[in-house]
Amino acid sequence: MRWHDNARQTWQRGETETRTLTGRRRTNVERLTDRLNAPVQGTRAGGLKLALALLWERRAECPGAVPVLVCHDEVVVECDAEQAADAKAWLEGAMIEGMEAVVNGTDEVDVPVEVEARIARS
Repeated sequence: MRWHDNARQTWQRGETETRTLTGRRRTNVERLTDRLNAPVQGTRAGGLKLALALLWERRAECPGAVPVLVCHDEVVVECDAEQAADAKAWLEGAMIEGMEAVVNGTDEVDVPVEVEARIARS
């Protein structure tokens, strides 16, 4: 609630800029809903980008597994069926670590990060 109250107060003062936890700016924010939403969605995007970088850096840990699609907060990885469990663990680890680096980058709080991954034929 404190975060909402702070966002509301800055909005009422006419401030039109907001930032994500990683520092990305959004300017000309005039609606309160945008002031509340932009930092959340932008922070999520920052965590996802870090996760994708980790997948690239750690591609040798799961050779043959290839991220083929990213849409919003989902990553689709293709691999042989025998590798599916390893690819799932590889993806989950990168997603958790990427988001933890963003949301737990300060000493203020320790936010638990959870992800859902599943194995499917298509």
